[in-house]
Amino acid sequence: MGPSEKTQHAIRRSTRLPLEVPVVVTSLNPSVEFSARCHTTLVNAHGCGLVVSKPITQGVPVRLEIVSAKRYTTARVAEVVPLGGDPETWLVGLELDIPGNFWGIEYAPSDWKIEESAGPSATTKQPAETPAATASRSRRWRLTDISAGACYLETASPFDVGTPILLSIRSGDAEFLLDGTVRVSHAEAGIGVEFTAQDGDSLRVKVEQLIAHLTSNREVPKIFVGRKEKKGAVLPAPPNPARNESDNDESRDSLLDLIRDGELLTAEQFLADLRAQRLGNRRDPRIELALPVLLSGSDASGRPLDQRAITVNISRRGALLQGIHGVLKPGDSVALARGAKQEQFRVAWVGEQESAAAGQIGVAAVDPNSTFWDEVLAATAQSELESASVRGSERHTSAGSGH
Repeated sequence: MGPSEKTQHAIRRSTRLPLEVPVVVTSLNPSVEFSARCHTTLVNAHGCGLVVSKPITQGVPVRLEIVSAKRYTTARVAEVVPLGGDPETWLVGLELDIPGNFWGIEYAPSDWKIEESAGPSATTKQPAETPAATASRSRRWRLTDISAGACYLETASPFDVGTPILLSIRSGDAEFLLDGTVRVSHAEAGIGVEFTAQDGDSLRVKVEQLIAHLTSNREVPKIFVGRKEKKGAVLPAPPNPARNESDNDESRDSLLDLIRDGELLTAEQFLADLRAQRLGNRRDPRIELALPVLLSGSDASGRPLDQRAITVNISRRGALLQGIHGVLKPGDSVALARGAKQEQFRVAWVGEQESAAAGQIGVAAVDPNSTFWDEVLAATAQSELESASVRGSERHTSAGSGH
């Protein structure tokens, strides 16, 4: 095993968490002048990764300090990787001289418990608090709902929609790590997270194992949620992704559907649906239907907007529209008119330009008791009932003719 491989093994032998901590790194080698303020991108019990604006020599001993907490320790430069760009930056991997929870993370992964057998570092000053510990306390997490594809976490300090995150869920002697993306965020309430993975089957197995463990273990799980480093823009999923014809009510993930639709609902509507779902109640059905509507309001520049749009799908309290030509943004108010009916709606989602969803918006009714689509939904339900009755009659006739 070469030096680089040994270094990577040392840095990665404890669970890595995506966490941004402001630090100062200073060379302890008199012949190497280096001092930089930067942020960590990943941390674990053995070290961290951070991005700097000038390179430092591999192998140099450094002082690593969390200034705001007056906490410091020593480390060694284990890796230096050029990232390019203009101006150029470098990814630096540091290996701590004394492994342990230097970052002060509450509910740190179980394989971080190295400091219990390690003596105190002569170069480490122990403070009462660290920024990581403060962030951890301000973001205490409570898992309230989970399915094969999503979960809802209560917290007073939620991440923004589109944030890629890593979840560490510990219960008993078991630990589960899951990648996810925040799809809905409610101030001082919580976040809805869609699990993400390259291999959907292995993800489903992992989540099923987690759910089975949580069901059989009465202990309240300990949860850490860390922000992952973004390698590119992460966008919210379009509301109400296309449904496969083979899907049925039993196979569909209703929590995932709700979380993907979350930006179309007010916080009150979403949380009410979430509570109803816990009790086994069905959500308002979303029906794929193309209907013309008149949309009016003001675009992002304040100019009047008055145009015709077509629905992609509708539910009692919202709709997905296409053919929008003006520039709108989430939170804008628009009016929809259809026949003699007119109601106010809030723009909850806007399709990205130069994407398949360009020209689409998701809207939610301002009035939680909206009746804008009632007769359409009733007519559609009646039509489906009649179709089901005809199919049942045909099956009965076919069965009878076989005797």
